[in-house]
Amino acid sequence: MIDYTGLNCPVCGKPFTAKDDIVVCPDCGAPYHRDCYLQTGYCVFADKHGTPDAWAPPKPAAARTEDGKHCPRCGSLNSESALFCDHCGQSLTVNQQDFHGFPQNGGFPPTGGFPQNGSPFNSNQPGGFPQGGYPNQQIPFIFDPMGGVNPNEPIDDIPAGDVAKLVQNNTQYYLPAFMNMKKFGRNRFNFSAFLFSGGWLLYRKQYKLGAILTFIMLALNLASSYISTFLVMPFMEPLMQQAGITGETMSTADQIGKLYDLLLQQPTEQLVWLSIPTIILIIEFIIMLVVGFYGNKWYLKHCVTKISRIREETQLPADAAIRLQEQGGVNTALAICILICYTIIMYIPAI
Repeated sequence: MIDYTGLNCPVCGKPFTAKDDIVVCPDCGAPYHRDCYLQTGYCVFADKHGTPDAWAPPKPAAARTEDGKHCPRCGSLNSESALFCDHCGQSLTVNQQDFHGFPQNGGFPPTGGFPQNGSPFNSNQPGGFPQGGYPNQQIPFIFDPMGGVNPNEPIDDIPAGDVAKLVQNNTQYYLPAFMNMKKFGRNRFNFSAFLFSGGWLLYRKQYKLGAILTFIMLALNLASSYISTFLVMPFMEPLMQQAGITGETMSTADQIGKLYDLLLQQPTEQLVWLSIPTIILIIEFIIMLVVGFYGNKWYLKHCVTKISRIREETQLPADAAIRLQEQGGVNTALAICILICYTIIMYIPAI
């Protein structure tokens, strides 16, 4: 006698209870509420009768011990001594209360992790729902921290799971980006790298290149601020007064034209100084574009080099895991300091 309690009716999607009047298909044994079966008049799995895909009662779960650590990100069960999740690479030493992800009992994803063959939904079922269906129920949102990448798939001879252990933050973006670069040569523009340039590199612990670019951007900002404040503005104010331009009213076309004529009468050296802040702005924008276009490539090279060095310098997997955790992830404190420095430099002329 099969206990159908807890299974979903294929028609209405509601789980069976011990009090329900249940009937089964005489061919495959699929259970239904009696009213649901009378409503449809046939087994919804009739087209699969006699095939390997025919409905079958769920197999009892294999007995296993629950001793271990549940990943706070994806729910997979890991050994008690694991430092990282075997499925998604999430650190298992952080406080699990900081995560508000999936339920660990009976929810998505299953404690065994996500399926590696794509969508968790069965497209062969009506409406694309899994066997049993989700009609009249909210479809659960499934978040894959690996971004659909198999943890065992290599990226430059390094398993994607190990790369995830070093990246730690935002793996669902970087792992697919890395895999696309390696498999198809497709690079993805990184808007965070574009906006923050050297600060983004330092945030991702690419300290050498990040320090160089941050110094260059800071130097350009300081030079632009100094030239604008102490050279351009003192030179422009008398010319603007001659043209009748004040900060109290909108400039007219005649005033702007007069200012342009006055500028053309100035020595070439003065005009060169006036153009320097604009040239600096263009240089900064070019640097930002370069970092945006090549940021992911640089970061992938950084990750591969770091993991390879850790492998060479450590003999025990546990020691390597500790170093991955310590040297991976992001440096939020340093990024905040850089942001504060940028802000101070931008507002120095106004003080």
